[in-house]
Amino acid sequence: MSKKVKFVLPITGEILPLSEVNDYLFNKKLLGEGAAIQPSESYVVSPVDGKVEALYEAKHAIIIKSTDGLEILIHVGLDTVKLEGRGFGTYVKVGDEVKAGDKILFFDKDYIEKRASLVTPIVITNSDKIESFEVNYHAKNAGDEFAYIALK
Repeated sequence: MSKKVKFVLPITGEILPLSEVNDYLFNKKLLGEGAAIQPSESYVVSPVDGKVEALYEAKHAIIIKSTDGLEILIHVGLDTVKLEGRGFGTYVKVGDEVKAGDKILFFDKDYIEKRASLVTPIVITNSDKIESFEVNYHAKNAGDEFAYIALK
């Protein structure tokens, strides 16, 4: 019997399949299984209970390691690293424990939309640990059940 993982929507917005992301690494799932979000709000919550493993210097991306061992990359926008942290802020630091739904990042939606794409990929970078990943495309609000994941 495979174990199910609670995975909530990290940003309010419209969910898109990775195949629609205009970035080769994400749309070919080279970084892992997942989906993307076109944000309508300006903050990010943790999708799982876990620990902040990495927080990129430009504050545009974060990796949360779930209590089940999944490594979830949240990459706010495309080409946002070039903003060098402008328009981004954090609620957490590396090593912090987080619960699903806790605020972890925030961003200036208007500022970023004028300079880059806000499409935000959410991927499990160690997808070899999952048996199945099913997206709930009806989820709209941060904290809603986003995906149904079964571990191997």
